[in-house]
Amino acid sequence: MKIVTWNINGIRTFRGGIKQALDSLDADIICVQETKVTRDLLDERTAIVDGYNSYFSYSRGRSGYSGVATYCKDSATPFAAEEGLTGLLTNHEGAVGCYGDHTEFSNEELQLLDNEGRAVITQHRIMCQDKVQTVTVINVYCPRADPEKPERKQFKLHFYKLLQGRAEAILKDGSHVIVLGDVNTSHRQIDHCDPSDNDDFGENPGRKWLNSFLHSGKPEQDRDEEEPDGESVHGGKFVDTFRYFHPTRTNAFTCWSTLTGARQTNYGTRIDYIFADCQLAEEQFVAADIMPEVEGSDHCPVWGQLSCPLLPSSKPPPLCTRYLPEFAGKQQKLSRFLVKVDQKSLQSEQRDALPGSQEEEERRENVNPCGAGNVSDRRHSSVCLLLEREV
Repeated sequence: MKIVTWNINGIRTFRGGIKQALDSLDADIICVQETKVTRDLLDERTAIVDGYNSYFSYSRGRSGYSGVATYCKDSATPFAAEEGLTGLLTNHEGAVGCYGDHTEFSNEELQLLDNEGRAVITQHRIMCQDKVQTVTVINVYCPRADPEKPERKQFKLHFYKLLQGRAEAILKDGSHVIVLGDVNTSHRQIDHCDPSDNDDFGENPGRKWLNSFLHSGKPEQDRDEEEPDGESVHGGKFVDTFRYFHPTRTNAFTCWSTLTGARQTNYGTRIDYIFADCQLAEEQFVAADIMPEVEGSDHCPVWGQLSCPLLPSSKPPPLCTRYLPEFAGKQQKLSRFLVKVDQKSLQSEQRDALPGSQEEEERRENVNPCGAGNVSDRRHSSVCLLLEREV
């Protein structure tokens, strides 16, 4: 099983098309961030790719902004998939569940955190040590803390907390968990081209969160041990797989400024990661690395290889783009769909509006998430009422 993450800085900028780009990465599961495509602009060529099934999350308040997508080879078809971290965007069967504790968040905060298209979750079956197990892949594009907008710093920390709660809840429920994507924080000084330029480097709130989320060093190390460079070992539940295999490699960056041509001199940061739960990292990961030679974005891809094979589902879950109304009508005429879809199930899914459906009310929701009319999910409706009162 091979998995790749890449902030592509716009999905429609691929030269040669999306299929060529996906095939060149040669992975079973490919997670991309910053697609910059909203639901109304998603075309068939991007949504339905021969040999893959895809799952999108879109920004609902701003066009050409944010967005993530997960492409799975048909041989890696998930059995469940979900948009967002909160559960507020889920109104279909085949969801992942396990949402964690939201008591520290208001309904308005939860709605806003999922409103920018920053997470897609897919759940897969794998064969580990002759046993069928589950692995949940959480594809995220974490917010950036804008120095000119202090409220975005708090928004970023809230997103981190929500992400950690969801990942740990799924892990506690018995699934292995992989969290990957653009996290928008370099963890340690070795991950930054010029850490001395940052006052109180270790005091950055994002780095403190990573300290709580990650178990640094080898998973079997105790919390009170120290690594060779003298940094303490943190006792989180997840491992940075790149550092697991390359603990001392320097100048290993994944993001560079395009304004200064920093990629030519490798003056960058490592902010794109593949995190895995400690047991999965120790028992199943065999390699992980970055791909700085791959261009096309201001970020480069990151990959991880696991020894366990994937067991594909017989059909994709309802969130799959091939079920969207504007594409589903052509579905049975396309030979590239290798997974047989039950007609009764498909008709039922078309009657029940999927997230991002382009019915008139949902077109309005994409522009103004709280201006839509009838929303079937009561929890979602109550959140919108709260937002309208706030306005």
